[in-house]
Amino acid sequence: MTEEKKKNLVTASTAMSVIVMFLLVVVLVYQLVAMSVKKNEKQNLIDEIARLEQEIEDGEAGVELWQQKWKIEERARQLDYVYKKDKENEK
Repeated sequence: MTEEKKKNLVTASTAMSVIVMFLLVVVLVYQLVAMSVKKNEKQNLIDEIARLEQEIEDGEAGVELWQQKWKIEERARQLDYVYKKDKENEK
C-alpha cells in the first residue's frame, strides 16, 4: 500500500469516526431530552393522582356527613319538610 492510499484511508476513517461520534452525541442528547420529558410527565401524573385521591377522600367525607340522620333532618327543615309525627303533634 502506498503512502497516498494510507493517508486517504486514515483520512476517510477519521472522517467516518467523527460522523459516527456526532450521530451518537445527537442520539444521546435526544434520549436525555426524551427522558426529561417523560420524567416531567410522570411527576405531573403523580401530582394529578394525589389531587384526585384527595378529592375522593373529601367526597367520601361529604357523603358520610350527608348520610348522618341529623344532617338529613337539618336539610329537610331547610326545605320546609316536616315529619308526619310533627304534623300530628301540632294538631
